[in-house]
Amino acid sequence: MFPPTRHHAPVQCRAASWQNGAMFSPVSHFDLFCYGCGGAADLEDAISCARCGEPRSLRVHTLPAVEHLKTRPGSMWHYIDLLPVASPEHVVTLGEGATPLVDALQFARRFGFSELRFKNEMANPTGSFKDRQIAAAVTHARALGARTVAAVSSGNVAAATAAYAARAGLNAVLFMHGHAGQGKIAQAAAYGATVVRVDSPSPSRVFSLCIEACARWGWRHVSTAGMYEPFNVEGAKTIAYELYQQYEGRLPDWVVVPVGGGGLLGGVWRGFLDLQRLGLIEAPPRLAGIQAAGCAPLVRALERGLSFLDTLREPWPNPHTIAGGIADDILFDGHTALPALRMTDGMALAVEDGAIEEGRRLLAREVGLLCELTSAVVIAALPRLAEKASGARVCAVLTGSGVKEIGTLRDQTFAPPLVAPDIDAVRAVLPESVL
Repeated sequence: MFPPTRHHAPVQCRAASWQNGAMFSPVSHFDLFCYGCGGAADLEDAISCARCGEPRSLRVHTLPAVEHLKTRPGSMWHYIDLLPVASPEHVVTLGEGATPLVDALQFARRFGFSELRFKNEMANPTGSFKDRQIAAAVTHARALGARTVAAVSSGNVAAATAAYAARAGLNAVLFMHGHAGQGKIAQAAAYGATVVRVDSPSPSRVFSLCIEACARWGWRHVSTAGMYEPFNVEGAKTIAYELYQQYEGRLPDWVVVPVGGGGLLGGVWRGFLDLQRLGLIEAPPRLAGIQAAGCAPLVRALERGLSFLDTLREPWPNPHTIAGGIADDILFDGHTALPALRMTDGMALAVEDGAIEEGRRLLAREVGLLCELTSAVVIAALPRLAEKASGARVCAVLTGSGVKEIGTLRDQTFAPPLVAPDIDAVRAVLPESVL
């Protein structure tokens, strides 16, 4: 059980869910595993580890044939045997996963890496990697007979929840906190969800409100925070499986990801652990978690040697950054994100807002990929990673599309000139570089 803090009631939920007055556990090939102390438990037990108090995560204990992980996926459901799904008939999908791996030779030379590739999660149906997590979460909710799902979000989770709920024929209620951008709010609302803007900059406070609403009205909580709902973060593991296939088994030295609550970092790491248990890799790549300097609880935790439970007692005060998608004041998945870095000899870095903006600009103009500011933290961190990993093979995960933030782009670009339909008028406004 978690110690109470200003923002958190003790977690007392279970991994399985009540339905019609009885416990219904829809997946038998998973158990609960604690990365804090190494203890395992049945799926019906409480999420909180009885031995050390940290949240447990789902762990698959019936592993598929290894050849299946070497073949090219059509979607993330290629890996359904490694996901907590009772039956394929429950799957809710829009074709998420199977995202491209993009070479960036010019960037590799710029920063001194032998190889640099980008895992382009912007190619998912709603434009972010959250589609993987929410597809699994809504699939689970549907299997449990839910009618309404609810989530906390700054934008990408909201858009994904709204879209997949619409696909499943479910109602969706979205609690959007103070870091949510107008474009992402509009995208979420377009799918027909009920959007509630909560007047608070603290994601953890909004989580408490959402959980209370779910308990009162019987909604299914699908927010991507493993400390509350471990089913909801499982989809992120499939990124690791795809990387194994795309790299033909020779994974990069480093995998770099943005970090807010830590669910992506922890999920990718657990995916690599599955590959290790299958005997496909000797060890996971080294991992780097990147945060904005204005909200960096993971960096602080590593610098101070804090445990996950320690981090909950001291939320990051007044998160402030242009990368609103990772402005989480606590590590909602710190129970997997912290061991992911510690056990892979990884690192956590915090980057300034100016470097984030410049990273987005460089990626668009030199690689042809327009990412959101939350994703651009990985670009901003590359020079510092190169100081420790010069000559390394690196993969950076681009988590969300810049199309979601057209408003911020409009503010940073010049209005195009208006010319007469005359060739000389066109010539007058052209830069010399195009002639």
